[in-house]
Amino acid sequence: MKASRSCDLELYQKVKESVSMQQAVEYCGLHILNGKCLCPFHKDTHPSMKIYPNGKGYYCFVCGAGGDQIKFVAEYYGISNYEAAKQLAQAYGIPIQEPVSYREKREAEKRQHLKRELRDFVSYARKWLTVYRGLLCEAIRERGKHFWEGLSNLTYVEYLISCLDQCPEEVYADKKVVREIGKVERRVSDWYIKIREDGSVSR
Repeated sequence: MKASRSCDLELYQKVKESVSMQQAVEYCGLHILNGKCLCPFHKDTHPSMKIYPNGKGYYCFVCGAGGDQIKFVAEYYGISNYEAAKQLAQAYGIPIQEPVSYREKREAEKRQHLKRELRDFVSYARKWLTVYRGLLCEAIRERGKHFWEGLSNLTYVEYLISCLDQCPEEVYADKKVVREIGKVERRVSDWYIKIREDGSVSR
């Protein structure tokens, strides 16, 4: 409901700023002469409704009807103020933002949250896979103690990096792959950083 009220108020403000009182009256098919017109809200034979300039509204000196542009159209057609504002906006080319329901708002927030999660995951996964690939390439090139690990895992790591670039949503949705990437982070830490018994760090 709060979202709807917010949109309503924005629409009201746009219409009141863009549509004059005279335009609202003419939209209803009435004619203004010397700042007055026949009041459509009672049997009027002599123009008794004053149309004020500069968006100040209208007032009938016989029946007491009065208000602004939106209320005039709403009362004339027997519709809500919101529908009257929409009609005037459409008639005079004012963009309309439809009210967003609570459910739609929550779904939009959920989509944004998932996008942020995916972006963070891709950044995290690409970082650790790239580092691990570099270590595997180095191990193969130098034929060190991690030589066989390099031969065994390099192609798979490169495949995962390619998947991150082409279909990140599918990678993120595969919980098994997500766990594997978590293992890569731990493996890089074990490989790249050694913590001595005295607490000092070395490679």
